Amino acid sequence: MKNKHEWLYQLRKCSNKETLEKVAESNRYKLSDDELEMFNSAADHRLAELTMNRLYDKVPARVWQFVR
Repeated sequence: MKNKHEWLYQLRKCSNKETLEKVAESNRYKLSDDELEMFNSAADHRLAELTMNRLYDKVPARVWQFVR
């Protein structure tokens, strides 16, 4: 089972939101509940990075207001 950081490293290959959404949709039905929780956490993190056009080890709280 992958952890959040492993998923995040894989999701960083997604260079735009559309690609990230496609990957998220395809994994939604393939993963167990525990794996899906880790994946969704990493996908949200990657979405914040794409929105702000910066990489983060930990996403600052102020950034989440810009993520949709």
